Amino acid sequence: MAKQMLALNRILSEVREGSIQSQFQLNKVKIRAARKFGLKQLPTNAEIIAEASEEDRRAFQRILSRKPVRSISGVTVVAVMTKPYGCVAKCIYCPSSLVPGKETPKSYTGFEPSTRRGMMFNFNPYRIVENRLKQYREINNFSPKIELILQGGTFTALPFSHQKYFVKRCFDAVLGKTTSSLSEAKSLAEHSQNRVVGLTIETRPDWCKEKEINRMLSYGVTRVELGVQNPDNEIYRRSNRGHTVEDVVESTQLLKDSSLKVLYHLMPGLPGSTPEADLRNFRKVFSEQEFLPDMVKIYPCLVIDGTPLHRLWEKGLFEPLSTEKAAKLVARLKEFIPRYVRVMRIQRDIPSNLVAGGVKKTNLRQLVEKELEAKGIKCNCIRCREIGFKNLKHSEVEGLAPELLREDYNASKGSEVFLSFEDKKSNALFGFCRLRIPFKPFRKEITPKTALLRELHVYSKALELSLKPSNGEFQHRGFGQKLVLEAERIAREEFDCNKIVVIAGIGVKQYYREKIGYANEGVYVSKSLQ
Repeated sequence: MAKQMLALNRILSEVREGSIQSQFQLNKVKIRAARKFGLKQLPTNAEIIAEASEEDRRAFQRILSRKPVRSISGVTVVAVMTKPYGCVAKCIYCPSSLVPGKETPKSYTGFEPSTRRGMMFNFNPYRIVENRLKQYREINNFSPKIELILQGGTFTALPFSHQKYFVKRCFDAVLGKTTSSLSEAKSLAEHSQNRVVGLTIETRPDWCKEKEINRMLSYGVTRVELGVQNPDNEIYRRSNRGHTVEDVVESTQLLKDSSLKVLYHLMPGLPGSTPEADLRNFRKVFSEQEFLPDMVKIYPCLVIDGTPLHRLWEKGLFEPLSTEKAAKLVARLKEFIPRYVRVMRIQRDIPSNLVAGGVKKTNLRQLVEKELEAKGIKCNCIRCREIGFKNLKHSEVEGLAPELLREDYNASKGSEVFLSFEDKKSNALFGFCRLRIPFKPFRKEITPKTALLRELHVYSKALELSLKPSNGEFQHRGFGQKLVLEAERIAREEFDCNKIVVIAGIGVKQYYREKIGYANEGVYVSKSLQ
């Protein structure tokens, strides 16, 4: 134990001296310390962090974090799996539990990390969130800005009482206490030390109409993930999807006109499609105004044991995309993704040994990047341009000159303005906001001359809410406020709007009230532009 402490102190000493600037350098110092003090194993990051003082922790947080990518976009993401319920659809590719004697939510095998956490705690939302936050703290990768993602089946099709209970218990876990109601939990969460800055729900287009949207807004939802897969009615029919392209168009417009962010799940390689048809349909997603999501997750269709698709595959009636074909297809898709879209994820978290047919390598995103590099093409999606990721790769961000840029486009029969702070030379993105002039809103808070601020995000390493930024950290530098003020000016002067409403996360409402003069109005915060 004494040798271990000496080694840890030696490592911490070198970190304080500034001689360690990367994970690679840290590992070399660990090896030297282990040899010097006769350790059989290298000290872990968690052991180093446990020995560090509070003052030291933030100074080298980037170095000691095991997975800095998880908080580099400015928030700590916590996925929470709902308990198993029957599904409203019978999609032929959708897996069920592959864990003997265990039930899982539809479309999850039981071996995904978030599903395993759910099973570990019997799908108790409080314990799942509590445990995940504890894990982040242990590896010094925790931020009080928390985004909750509720996964598992079609959340809006669950019993209403269970939906409310589930959201409330997630908030309770963030608060660290049990509240009497969802209303109390939301009220306390506006001022708590840990803040829920975003709440995401997964659902289907046919379970995302006015009633479902009103319920989601009452929970504090800020983003909705829609299982769009491939917007083609024949492909939907052959996959037994159970909804239509018209459902996709309608739900997308209703969500945007309610100021919500919209994420599409896209699935190349479905039965009835071809790589050429996939590209044609996905081009439509990013060019035709009926669609135009804000974000996407791309999940190539996989053949999983126990599904109807597996039986077709065994009979030779279906051929999934191979790893190589999927990488080439997604790379071509990334070539035409607009600058205002973020590719959140490529490939599902299903272990490769469970994949009977399809993509079997787990690093599809990296393979896609190699395809693009070979062509000399850079992806212009938001994720690939975030300053936080560039900071991770190059560790030097001095000399960048953020400029305010603007892109206008029409979407879901409304007008969208994408404002961003970017460094033109490096193509680095510091922050952005989405302003919308709605087409046909149904919420009473949104009058005919109301503009919507659907998203505001400043990128970089997640900071404590009360802390000032240091070199390489761009949150809390005023970019957010400047973006909001410019959005207000455009809404007032160019679109003749007299009010603006913001879909603010529960834990962000205080920022809008105290910093920019907004006030609570229904499920939103709003401000007069007169």
